[in-house]
Amino acid sequence: MLGRILAAVVLTAGAVLTTTSAASADAGLRSASGCTGNPGSNGSKCIYISGSGLHVTTAKTTLTKNHADNCGTPHIDFGDIMSFTGPRTCEARDFTFGPEPVNYSFPNGTKACAWWSNYPEGKACITIHS
Repeated sequence: MLGRILAAVVLTAGAVLTTTSAASADAGLRSASGCTGNPGSNGSKCIYISGSGLHVTTAKTTLTKNHADNCGTPHIDFGDIMSFTGPRTCEARDFTFGPEPVNYSFPNGTKACAWWSNYPEGKACITIHS
């Protein structure tokens, strides 16, 4: 079951989702992604966001590691506005949570980050801005 926390936000229109890391964004799709880490040490964690303008439709996170040693719980946070916590997952090398329906318009500059409990070092983040 997902844990969700919602708070009031200011709705803003006319912006696009962009990345804050060395990942790519496709302006035509109005989506963004960001990754951090590597499979050999602290796991490769990624966040994938889709939507239009400041409105986010879905969010997804992945974790890739080079060995099957433990289980993890995924987290996706949109600042202090909204968060998702997925179920504890035990898989070999590739963990996926989502895509989760978000369907929410965020304030300009909201930072969205994903992290996993079994590899908490470093978060994959993007910034939603105009």
